[in-house]
Amino acid sequence: MLLTDKQRKKDRRCRPTSDPGSRGDDRRLISLLILAAAAACIFFICGCTSVAGKRAETDAYPMTRDTFLLDTFCELTIYAGGGEEAMDAAMEALGSYDALLDYNKEDSDLYRINHRTSDRVEIDPETADLLETAAEFRALSGGALEPAIRPVTLLWDFKEKKEVPAAEDLKKALGEVAGGGWHVEKDPAVFVADDARARIDVGAVAKGFIADRIKETMLEHGVSSAIINLGGNVQCIGKKPDGSPFRIAIRDPRSDDGYGQVLELEDCSAVTAGIYERCFEKDGVTYHHILDPLTGMPVQNGLFSVTVTGPSSACCDAMCTAAFVLGKEDGAAMIRAYNESRKTEYTIYFNDID
Repeated sequence: MLLTDKQRKKDRRCRPTSDPGSRGDDRRLISLLILAAAAACIFFICGCTSVAGKRAETDAYPMTRDTFLLDTFCELTIYAGGGEEAMDAAMEALGSYDALLDYNKEDSDLYRINHRTSDRVEIDPETADLLETAAEFRALSGGALEPAIRPVTLLWDFKEKKEVPAAEDLKKALGEVAGGGWHVEKDPAVFVADDARARIDVGAVAKGFIADRIKETMLEHGVSSAIINLGGNVQCIGKKPDGSPFRIAIRDPRSDDGYGQVLELEDCSAVTAGIYERCFEKDGVTYHHILDPLTGMPVQNGLFSVTVTGPSSACCDAMCTAAFVLGKEDGAAMIRAYNESRKTEYTIYFNDID
């Protein structure tokens, strides 16, 4: 779990409610996942009006900026504290993380790891922290969350080709998954490939990790109320200026209004893994991006989505994906074990297909 001391000391509440509440003319439903990569879409219900896509006037709240980074739509909204200086710092940090962790940029850490020519690659300390988080949840989930699944994920294209990989290609890729075949060192930060096959994919953790870091940046600049939305990975700072909690709704495209259960959040995160954002249908079968590391195929266990709330967005991100792969019983057991061992309060919500 990657939190500052200030974050650990804050009082956090994550409360579910079955009542969506009043949504009068002064309330609008904002889609927080427009182009999500790994997380399902979440909606944010708030009594404030934002200025999306534009730089707000100095110290005029709420101030909102959006951008396309991390292969998804990102939106930062500050409701109180920090002002333009905080927003500038947060946007700069967001761009830095995108450059650091983009698989396709030759000077990024992940590109250099996956295209290395030796078994040791010097990396940024932030990348080392991210990889350690991924390794932690690989161990916690018994490999349900597998950071070394990159050879398999490269076969699946949910954007353009939308084709099922050939069985022979999938078998070969699974043979190249070096689960546990790597580690990181600190001081200096180094990625070490214990298995030459090791290729890394941290898509199940990265946006949550970055959301936590952006939160830290905002707090350091005096922000007291904000929403950080990185492709549906939602991290809240404090609560709304009127003292009420932020309210978000878990998206469910099967419902009449497009969303289901409403959650109330104060100074914590909510992340959803679902089967309906990055997917395609072929021969009557729906294929989605949540892959089983043992088969390389989309998980088919009757789940439609899994949402996790709690203080760290990185943990929520990793937990919802791992829990989806594990299924209801084992996924819930994983969360309980983590809470008991770490004295934390993460909550999980399952949404069935039927």
